[in-house]
Amino acid sequence: MAPPPFVLLKRLVEFLGGEEFTDDAGILVGWSTARHLSRGEAMEAMKAKLYLAELPQVSHMDMISPTPAHAQQMGSVPAAEISSTHKGVVVMYADFYRPGSDYSLYGRHLLYNASTNSLIAIPRLPQDSRYSPDIVSLGRSAVLVPAAGDDDDGYVLAEIVTSYEGVNPGLPDATIFTIKNPENVAVDGREWVQSSTPQLPLPADLCGPDYYFQIDMAFSFQGRICWVDLLKGILFCDDVLSPQGPNLSFVSLPLGYSINCHCDNRHQMVPLLQRSMSCVNGAIKFVALVGFGESSPDQVMLRTWVLSPNFKDWKEDTAALSVEDIWDSDSYKQTGLPQLMPVSPVLSLTENGVMYAILNEFERLPQVAPFRGPDGDDEVVAKANYMIRFNILQNKVLTCTKLSADGDLEWMMPDLIATDFTAYLEDHKIASSELITKPAEGFLNKENSRCKALLCDEKVSMKNLYAL
Repeated sequence: MAPPPFVLLKRLVEFLGGEEFTDDAGILVGWSTARHLSRGEAMEAMKAKLYLAELPQVSHMDMISPTPAHAQQMGSVPAAEISSTHKGVVVMYADFYRPGSDYSLYGRHLLYNASTNSLIAIPRLPQDSRYSPDIVSLGRSAVLVPAAGDDDDGYVLAEIVTSYEGVNPGLPDATIFTIKNPENVAVDGREWVQSSTPQLPLPADLCGPDYYFQIDMAFSFQGRICWVDLLKGILFCDDVLSPQGPNLSFVSLPLGYSINCHCDNRHQMVPLLQRSMSCVNGAIKFVALVGFGESSPDQVMLRTWVLSPNFKDWKEDTAALSVEDIWDSDSYKQTGLPQLMPVSPVLSLTENGVMYAILNEFERLPQVAPFRGPDGDDEVVAKANYMIRFNILQNKVLTCTKLSADGDLEWMMPDLIATDFTAYLEDHKIASSELITKPAEGFLNKENSRCKALLCDEKVSMKNLYAL
């Protein structure tokens, strides 16, 4: 069976195989081999296990350590987060690492090459000390770009950071770091190269003090890097390896559709719940649920735009639809679903005017504190989760599938990436070896607890996000 042309992939990659068990002598299994490895080499010993599903189901990937000793040697890192993909290469942040963050002790960039089924560990950025960081992350910014042109099999891993100006990010000053074809270099020879970077061409209001450019997603398109702030616009980077420094430019989101949000409150917006960008048939397209979290669900508008070939202007790609229009369509009524708010819209990479979105059915149960009555914090209970494939041009639900046997809070704040890396799998049999029939176990359950806490948090309330 040929692999799917693209999949919707969970960004969370769980690391497995670290369960503690010992041999008859009480020695951790695999220790005689693993103890000679560096943390990076122990990470590279993992193998990917792919759970690929036919759309509109969601796929995911685990990484398996060969022995418990290997998992311990790499620092018992539980998981990674996918930042972006290019052809058959996936770049991840192991241990949820971000340059300059003091959260991750053993984190680093990690690359998975689907064509060779291998992992490549990348050292932390220069000047990135967990205890005295000199750099500031701009978000989910790790990205892969062709080394020369789109037809070149070589690639460059790029990362962008800024520094501190007092206690705040020092934008528009920034630094771009790159590594070219790291898999062709020994582990101890992989070194980041610092680019000669001028000030970023950002609007003044994106450089503080109330708002800072924040990267929600990153991808490459026609040989250029696209760092996307889903509330404000795209920072483009051409010629990232140029000795004279990269060529940078910025395009704002369509007029009237930027969102002003104070930097202290930005995490409450959860931009990927309401917006995303994709490269669709040779064009950059933007989809947004306008009014999400502000208007009643039926008044939220689904809009899409396409960026001009010169990367300067947006034009409307499809006619605007209200969520009420979607609910009133015959195709939606035929699904038998109640009127549910679509979230996490993702445009198809291969079909114009087609998107995927998640529908969550849930209820809020008032919590009662002893001797005090209701304490004001409702418990969010998921009842059911669905994914639809939807034709925006025809206002038609094409397919609908249930994402889990029972309701799962994981889908209330999903984090997905549309990617075609499956087309580059080393063994096409992998693509059909396992289909998802239930959510992954283990670390995802911990994520559900975190998600539940967020959903019940006053600052990230379901009432605000879903406009209940």
